[in-house]
Amino acid sequence: MSLEFWKNASPRGRRIIIIAMFFLFAILVTIVGVLAPLSSQQIANENNELNKTQQEVLNMDFAHRTAAIFLNNFEICLLMFVPIFGVVFGSIVLFNTGSVLAAETITNNPNLPPILVFAVLFVFPFTWLEFISYSTALSESFWLIRRGLQGEWKREIKNLGKLVLITAVLLVAGAMIESLLI
Repeated sequence: MSLEFWKNASPRGRRIIIIAMFFLFAILVTIVGVLAPLSSQQIANENNELNKTQQEVLNMDFAHRTAAIFLNNFEICLLMFVPIFGVVFGSIVLFNTGSVLAAETITNNPNLPPILVFAVLFVFPFTWLEFISYSTALSESFWLIRRGLQGEWKREIKNLGKLVLITAVLLVAGAMIESLLI
């Protein structure tokens, strides 16, 4: 039955299904990072690094802050497009993001569960834009492998270009929103 659903889906529908699957995957990996136990030393290390980065970003004007956020997220996103490596790299980044969020929550809001703080992030549009971008990149990694195995990798390069552009636009919008909210 599930194969029939896949066979009946349009090419665009199949892409949307794979992006949705990777969206759920990205959220689950981040949740695992949020819930992973941390030692007090790990919490201190994570917070020290985060505080340095936050201070650097806060000292920037809007344009530079937006550019810094965009370039960081776009670099991560571009690496997620790489077949096989992208899924491994993306999983590590998403897990670490959850871990850093947990460390920050434990330090600054010890009465709040880190998983609740993660859920609240989805109130902000930039969170959605980043996760959609990362999911799109991870799904294209899948499609590049699939098309490569089918001998149709040249056709997929065109889609790769479009999706890199789409994720860049989404991440610019997300960086602007995030910069405004800082």
